[in-house]
Amino acid sequence: MNLDRAIACYEAGDKDAARLAALAIPAKNSDYAGARNLLAVIAQDQGQQVEAEAYAREAIAAAPGHPLYLNTLGNGLLAQGRSEEAVAAMAEAHAALPDQPDILFNLANAQRQAGYLETAAGSFRRAIALRPNHIGAYNNLAVVLKALGDVEAAAAVLIEAVAYAPGSAELRFNLGNALQAAGRRDAAEAAYRKAVELAPGHAEAHANLGVVLAEAGRKDAARDAFRKAIALNPDLVPAYVGLADLVDDGTMDAVAHRRAVLALNPKLAPVRSSLLMCMHYTNVSREELLAEHRAFGLAHNKTGAPAFAATHTAGRRLKLGIVSGDFRFHAMLFFALPVLQARPHDDFEIFCYSNTVRPDEHTQDFRAAADHWRDVRGLSNDALTNLIVRDRIDILIDLSGHAPHNRLLVFAARAAPLQVAWGDYVNTRGLAAIDVLLGDTYHTPPEDDALYIENVVRFAPDYVCYRPPAYAPGVTAAPVLRNGYVTFGTFSEVTKIGPEAVSHWAAVLKAIPTSRFLLNGYLFKDETRRAHIAALFANEGIGAERLIFRTGGPHPEFLAQYADVDVILDTAPYSGGLTTCEALLMGVPVLTIAGDRFCGRHAAAHLVNGGSPQWVASSLEEFVGKAQVLAGDPPGLSAHRPETRARFLVSPLCDVPKFAENFYGALRATWDSRFPPS
Repeated sequence: MNLDRAIACYEAGDKDAARLAALAIPAKNSDYAGARNLLAVIAQDQGQQVEAEAYAREAIAAAPGHPLYLNTLGNGLLAQGRSEEAVAAMAEAHAALPDQPDILFNLANAQRQAGYLETAAGSFRRAIALRPNHIGAYNNLAVVLKALGDVEAAAAVLIEAVAYAPGSAELRFNLGNALQAAGRRDAAEAAYRKAVELAPGHAEAHANLGVVLAEAGRKDAARDAFRKAIALNPDLVPAYVGLADLVDDGTMDAVAHRRAVLALNPKLAPVRSSLLMCMHYTNVSREELLAEHRAFGLAHNKTGAPAFAATHTAGRRLKLGIVSGDFRFHAMLFFALPVLQARPHDDFEIFCYSNTVRPDEHTQDFRAAADHWRDVRGLSNDALTNLIVRDRIDILIDLSGHAPHNRLLVFAARAAPLQVAWGDYVNTRGLAAIDVLLGDTYHTPPEDDALYIENVVRFAPDYVCYRPPAYAPGVTAAPVLRNGYVTFGTFSEVTKIGPEAVSHWAAVLKAIPTSRFLLNGYLFKDETRRAHIAALFANEGIGAERLIFRTGGPHPEFLAQYADVDVILDTAPYSGGLTTCEALLMGVPVLTIAGDRFCGRHAAAHLVNGGSPQWVASSLEEFVGKAQVLAGDPPGLSAHRPETRARFLVSPLCDVPKFAENFYGALRATWDSRFPPS
């Protein structure tokens, strides 16, 4: 029989012969459905997912409800990032063959990509029950448990799996990942070392070993591990990024270090993005930043028209695609999610393309806000571009910029007719294929237009809006009343704390000799980082006895710790965005010096639009003077805290409905101006 011969050729590795034999089977033959399914499998093996889907659907049309053919279709849909459709196909296959562990395993994978993590965990467990040595199910169950935040359970699952396959380097590698996430650094290091012992050529294990060593402050050993990974796989991007990130102290040394890493492989966009991110934390000029963004564009711009032509029907519902690596607990949870949830459903259909490497429980909130959810972590840039084209997206928005896990190369390929930059990144993307950058008159004043490759569209008083979390604790009295001294502080991320910021803070501490300074962030668990910050203060003549380090905590607890700070002093040259909003929410004054660039104007813009413009300074002298005025009135510091919150909550910065009206209105107006109806 031709089908038997086709299958034999496939199993022997001769896929061309298998394909020809399967194609020769006519539609009236009883083997036709099986042949079409085999053609689908071959196409999937060769990465031809659209062709594979067509063959699988032909097989199902010839044999409706056949579980194996539905399974093939589901695999193909999953490979295209169409996880919801994959779940439906796999669920139908599983219902027909409920005790088939491989189909159940595939269903679990689809559920995982669709964001149904609890359901996926249950499916993986049932697959393991059906086949106790199902290593793939163990692996992926651990990944899901880690995403759910139960990293200890993930490690336990992998330890159990190791008993079935003690010689599996991949299991040891994944165990290392789980242990690292659990904060068990020594155990993670041991797991990675065992992985490379079992498989010396496992480049990813060498790279992750480097990450663990870097976190432990063993940077020389980390450097060796990253270089070993690069030697094994010269295209392993995380190894280059890890090597680049070994110097992360916001200095020009960090910039020079990244340039040296980039010289090893100039084509790696993520390393160039890491360089751009790092440059924002230093005092490089605006012109230097623009030049480096232009260099990114020159290296990665592609020529050509949009992947499909825009249609011009007046007032039609537009397909809006959002691409992000941060659909999780992140600043975008408070800035972007409310805007997605407030969209005019009749005007916009939203597709979320999630490149979120570590999804969490908040990923579900983003998924629920979208009409269509695409988990695209496993897709190549070409495959993601093809998926966006297939979805016929009209407007594609980049939320990540040059932050980790961005997909800027998809924008470079011009996946949609109108492409927009908005969200977490604080500058031009550098790509000619991105048409518009959404800004405002504070962050992106008209006189700065030449600094942006994109056309700047100013659509609201502030380019973001903020929705406070429901669990925000109440405003408390200023701590100066109980301490007898003023506590200044910062809750900003460590990368924003460099020599310029510390010099500003030290000037305030010198002017108010009895004051203290509190630094709060989870990375201060690392003694090396604390020592580095203390050294920066010492260079400015401020002793360690005046410093207080905190290590963050769950977000409600983190917000509650604003009760221990009288005044927040802003970072420079990269200003505080989300932390400024959180301080105002908790009634705490924020002092800032308005910077000369997008990233240096966050606090100034948020203070102006959040009801407290009086705390924006134009010079260091004014900054110190405002601090002295606040410190000199302890009763006023305390009494004004509830008023600060009250003003903030009714300010334009917190008016989500109005912001959403402006946001979607700007998108519609930009679309209509570029593609007027015929």
